[in-house]
Parts: sequence; C-alpha cells; structure tokens
Amino acid sequence: MMKSMTGFGRQEGEIRLGKVLVESRSVNHRYSDINIRLPKRLAVFENRIKEIIRSQASRGRIDVSIKLEALEGEKVQLQVDFNLADQYVQVLQSLKERFRLKDDVSLEMIAGAKDLITAKEESGDVEPYWQEIVPVLMRCLLEMDEMKRSEGEALERDIQKRLAVIARELEEIKEKTPLQVQAYRNRLRERLQSLLVGMEVDPFRFQQEMAFLAERTDITEEIVRAESHLNQFTLLCNGKEPVGRKMDFLLQELHREVNTVSAKVNDAEISRKMVDIKSELEKIREQAQNIE
Repeated sequence: MMKSMTGFGRQEGEIRLGKVLVESRSVNHRYSDINIRLPKRLAVFENRIKEIIRSQASRGRIDVSIKLEALEGEKVQLQVDFNLADQYVQVLQSLKERFRLKDDVSLEMIAGAKDLITAKEESGDVEPYWQEIVPVLMRCLLEMDEMKRSEGEALERDIQKRLAVIARELEEIKEKTPLQVQAYRNRLRERLQSLLVGMEVDPFRFQQEMAFLAERTDITEEIVRAESHLNQFTLLCNGKEPVGRKMDFLLQELHREVNTVSAKVNDAEISRKMVDIKSELEKIREQAQNIE
C-alpha cells in the first residue's frame, strides 16, 4: 500500500520514572532525515530510537520528541557555582564604588543572578526503563503511520486516475500513428516529386530516402516504451514496498519519451494530446514528491 510522508502521532504513558509523552511528525524529504529531542537523562537512548524509526520509515523528515514528567519525590540536587558567585560580588562591589551607591551587596541580589544556582536531577541507571518507553514510542509511530497510509490512499487514487487518462491518450495516439506516418510519407513524396521535376532520379534510391525520412517521424517505439513505463507505475501503486524513489525515476523516463514524441510529430491532434499528457505527468510528479 502506498504511503505518504506526512503524518503525526502523539501518545503518553506511565513508567516508573514518571509520565512520558511522545510526539512524532513526518513531512516530505528526498532522503531520510531523523531528528530526536530527549531529556538529558534519556539521551543514551537516542541511537536506539533512530534505529526503530528507520525500521518504520524509508524516507522523510521525521521529528520525534520525548518529554518526561518526573514523579513527585524525585530527588533533585541544587548546585551553586561559587566561582561565578565571586565574580558577581566583585562586579556589584565595583558598581557600588564607581557610582558611590549607598546600598550594600545583598544575598537577594546575588541569588537572582543567572546560572548561579542550578537544579540537577539525581543521575542513575536508566537502562531498566528502556523497555517501558518502547511501547509508548511504538504506539506513537503506529498512529503516525496510520495517518501516512490514509493520505497515501488518497494520493494513490488521484495518481491512478491520471494514469488512466495518460493510458487512454497513448492508445488513441497509437491508433492514429499509422495514418499519421502514411500522411507524412504522402506529403513528403509530393513535395520531393515537385522539386525533382525534369530530373532523372533512381526510383529505388528515391524510395530508400523516403523510407529513411519517414522513419524519423515514426513514434511507435516511444509509445511502446511509454506504455511499458505506465504498466510498471501501476505495479508500483499496487505493491507493498516504499515506491517514492522508483516513481521519481519512472516519471523521468516517461517525460523523456513524451518529449521525444513531441519533437517528432507533425500532427496538431497528436501534439495537443502530448500537451495533455505532460500536464498529467506534472501533476503526478507533484503528488509523488510526498510518497514514501
């Protein structure tokens, strides 16, 4: 089933460390770009989380945030940076002397200084809690994946509809091609005969040159290759593996065949159909950019 690269998940759960909240966001990206935000205490799990995400998504920019609300009674240690405190006191004393201020340097002034007093959670081994975090993370990624699948179904319906339009246009062009080639040969023959009036021409050589020039306008091979690419595209839509990159490649090949046909044909109706096909391919390309 086709999946979009756009999705969101949010799950929370209770573990022995406290309440854990996991959020995941995915948007389109050409490659795989995974970004993790964790509490410092859980930073040791970052690589494991990335490996789990890689097993769930082949490409896209994926942001995962894990927040932890510690249980009441969790031990917190206050720390004072005495070197920084000495500097604050010296600076305040210098200000007092320079501007001849009467107020004394007080504890209240120093205590309000930035980064002077910090709270640090009591560190400990968090490894036992990994198996409790994993289920919450997996539920979050599953919720995000379900959104990606739902949007992928909508993208697939739109792409299939446009593929059907292109297939119909190609079939009509294929039916018209023999008539178009024959008409070109007739026009070419008439023109050459008018230019060669009164000249001796080898009939066999004349027919060879006619066939060669007519061959240059034959679009049969391009149409066959384009139809083959369309069939492969349909198979990708019905497959279970990530298909975004393969679709990008097939779209490039389809554009190449269509451009070649456009350059060869000298028929107004076929040219109009090729413009319609290019328009549908461009719309498919825009949709494929968001397919995993």
